[in-house]
Amino acid sequence: MRKKLVTMVVATMVAGFATSATVAQEMDLTKKETYDQIMQWASEPLDTSKYKKDGDLSIGVSAGYLSNAWINFTAQSVKYEASLHPEIKEVKVTDAAFNPTKQAADIEDLLTSGVDAILFWPVDEKAILPVLKKAHDKGVVTINIGYNFMRDEAVTSNAYVNQWTYTEQVATSFVKSLDGKGKIFAMLPIAGSSAAVVQLAVLQEVLKSHPDMELISSEYGDWDRAKAKQLTENLLQRFPQIDGAFSPAGQMSMGIYEAFDEAGRLEELTLSPGDDYNGWTKLVAKEGKWGSVTSGLEVGREAVKQAVKILTGQPTTTAVVVPTRYLDPAEATKLHEPDRPDDWFKTDLPTEFLPQ
Repeated sequence: MRKKLVTMVVATMVAGFATSATVAQEMDLTKKETYDQIMQWASEPLDTSKYKKDGDLSIGVSAGYLSNAWINFTAQSVKYEASLHPEIKEVKVTDAAFNPTKQAADIEDLLTSGVDAILFWPVDEKAILPVLKKAHDKGVVTINIGYNFMRDEAVTSNAYVNQWTYTEQVATSFVKSLDGKGKIFAMLPIAGSSAAVVQLAVLQEVLKSHPDMELISSEYGDWDRAKAKQLTENLLQRFPQIDGAFSPAGQMSMGIYEAFDEAGRLEELTLSPGDDYNGWTKLVAKEGKWGSVTSGLEVGREAVKQAVKILTGQPTTTAVVVPTRYLDPAEATKLHEPDRPDDWFKTDLPTEFLPQ
C-alpha cells in the first residue's frame, strides 16, 4: 500500500459542538421531533454521481479545534481510516483553535490546494457557511462531523452521533438508578453549545414523568474536570441535600466525584453514566456502579468512508449515524486501560496512529 502524505497545516479539534444559535438550519434542538426529522433526512439517498472523481483523492480536514482527548482520537481515526484507502493520496489537516474567522480562512486554503473533500468540525456553523457554499459550487464534497447535524445545500453529508438518543440513554439510566426520586443537579458542557442545550432539554423531558425528582441547579462545566469540581463545591455549600448529579461527560463527572469525596458526602452521591473516557471507566471499575454510554468515536472513520463512497460514485445515504449504547458497570470496566492516562479513550488504532 502506497504511503500517504499527512500534512498538519499548523493549526488543533472538542467534539464538533457548535453553539445552538448558529445551527445552519435553525432547527429547535430542544424538541425530540427535530431529531426524528433529522433521522428521516439522514436515511435519504444521496446522488453521488456529480461528485465522482477518477484517480487519486485529496482529503482536507478543517478542525475547529484539536484541544481535547475525544477530538484528538477522532482526528487520528480520520488519518488511520484514510491510510486504509489506496485511492487517498494525502490528508491535509488545519486547526482553527476556536477561531471561526480562521476556520473560514483554513477552508479557503484547503480549496486553493485542490482537495476533493473537506471534513470539518465547526466552531461556528454560520461563519463558515459562505466558504462551504464556495466549496459546494466547485464540486468539492463537504462532510460535517460530530454531534450536530447540518442541513444545507453547502453541506454534502454528515457523520454524526444522534445527540438526543445519546443523552436519553444517559438520563433514563440515571433516573432508574435513583428510583425516580431525589434532588439532582445537571453538569452541562459549554453554555449555549448544542450539547448543553440538548442535554438539558432531554433531562427535563425525562423528568416530566418523574414528579418526585427535582432539578435544583444546572451548571456549565465546559467539559473541564477542575471547573466541574469547583462548581460542585459551591453547590455542596448551598444545598444540604443532593441525591444525584447528571453529567454525561466523564471528565466532568470525575470533578463532581472529587468534590463530594472531599466534602465527606460521597455516600449520598449517585452519578449518571459517563462516557468512555479512561478516567471515568477507572472510577466505574473502582465503585462498581453507574456505567457508561459510548461516545461514538467512530465518527472520524465513518466520515472518511462516506467521503470515499461519494467521491467514487457509490450509493449511500445523506448521512451516517453512529450509534451509541449504554454499558453496565461490568462492561464499562472492561474499557478501562490502567496503563493509560485518564485523558484517554480505549481504541483499536495502531500504535503509529495513537495521539501523542
